[in-house]
Amino acid sequence: MNSPDREAPLILAVDTTSERGSVALQRGAELVAVLGSWRPGTHSQMLHEDVDFLLRRAGIALPQVSLLAVAIGPGSFTGVRVGIATIKGFAHALAKPVIGIGALEALAYSVGASGTICACRDALRGEVYAQLFRLTVEGELQALNEPHVIRPEHLVASLEDESLLFVCDAGAPLLEALKEAARQKGRPLIPLTHVPHEGRGWGLLPLRPFLAPAVAALAARRFPEGLDPEGATLEALYVRPADAEVRWRMRADSLPD
Repeated sequence: MNSPDREAPLILAVDTTSERGSVALQRGAELVAVLGSWRPGTHSQMLHEDVDFLLRRAGIALPQVSLLAVAIGPGSFTGVRVGIATIKGFAHALAKPVIGIGALEALAYSVGASGTICACRDALRGEVYAQLFRLTVEGELQALNEPHVIRPEHLVASLEDESLLFVCDAGAPLLEALKEAARQKGRPLIPLTHVPHEGRGWGLLPLRPFLAPAVAALAARRFPEGLDPEGATLEALYVRPADAEVRWRMRADSLPD
């Protein structure tokens, strides 16, 4: 195996948008190391330790990292905030640039399949966050619409593509709702064990357990474009407001002028 190009950017990527958090280190287009964890609670107490462990195992000091990348959502509101705050802290302390990557972008890119991809993940309340992408054979990911919140049956009803690949980070009830809606539409959603080379119809691709490698890979492809110096303008992609914000707005609207 050839040694990686030492002039290529060394990227530290973080994803804390779901219970499956991960940290990845990538040099140019080559993945150096990845660490994943399952934390149903919060990533806030262990994220710094995960980063330190990964860097020590790779023999890299944090100041050697030239680019920071983070999944900005949608997903767990708390998890999104933890990841962004951590990366902003690193960026400010080290004067390093940041690239924010949408979690649905990373989900679509992670499957490694060219074609039209519907990436979705559990948004609770019987809904999913969803977004359509086209991934070219050259690895360019193009968003076809904006991320949105939608019920599975409404998502399926809105899709007319003859050939479509789904990748969905959701539990059995939502997956079954997707499959049932697709069946009623006459487009059965076929579970796939691997990425198809070609073909028509709708397929459900297996889910990769950790997204940080895809976050790192997308950041590498976009470097040096889209850099945010020290994360100054980095913002979360929540797609919908948190419950606390909804309650606050309802209370504010109910107050007399």
